[in-house]
Amino acid sequence: MNFQHWHDKFSPYWKRFVLSPYEHLFWSLIILFFSFAFVNENNIFGRISLTFLFLMTVLCVIETFKLRQKFLNVFRAIAVLSFIFSVFAIIFDSQDNKILYLLGQVIDLIFIAIAVLVIIKKIFSDTKVTGDTLRGGISVYLMLGIVWFQIYQIILTIVPQAFEGELSGYQVFYFSFVTLTTVGYGDILPVHRATMIMANLEAIAGQLYPAVIIARLVSLYTVESSNKN
Repeated sequence: MNFQHWHDKFSPYWKRFVLSPYEHLFWSLIILFFSFAFVNENNIFGRISLTFLFLMTVLCVIETFKLRQKFLNVFRAIAVLSFIFSVFAIIFDSQDNKILYLLGQVIDLIFIAIAVLVIIKKIFSDTKVTGDTLRGGISVYLMLGIVWFQIYQIILTIVPQAFEGELSGYQVFYFSFVTLTTVGYGDILPVHRATMIMANLEAIAGQLYPAVIIARLVSLYTVESSNKN
């Protein structure tokens, strides 16, 4: 068991991690997903930590755009600026600084929504099922939950009474994924018309997306199998 043995054993996995378009995005989404459950939002450090993890996710999202380097650098700079806005709003929490926080949320939402469209386009342009196709499909599903989480956060920033009772960021995150999966426990209720409509749209997306993507993957697999035969 020498270094060369371990290098040969793990080299394919490392190359896949480095070269795969959606490997970084997939794992950053998983880390972000579980971080919401364990990071304390009641202190500034916890909120900034979550904001930083969100920045890392957005930077991974930007990498999926497949643009020229100069455009990627511009988008990265915008993402970092969004992070700075959010941190400033967290540290100096006041009504005036909510505009900065809102601006950061809108920028993040735009980036993630674009990534969803880009990856879906790639899935439907693929001619065979690969590990990257599957990771991209799962990443889109997770990002749909985050897209609606951002939408709910934006609505709450503008209309604090959009839900029944006061909610933490994690509770909004939880509500988004419960709605996406159409579990709907009913422990968190949208009471504003905007949040009601968004919840309905998210539930529809949560039903349609898996059905459409599974149908696409099955058709790709069927074509690939018939070509082999």
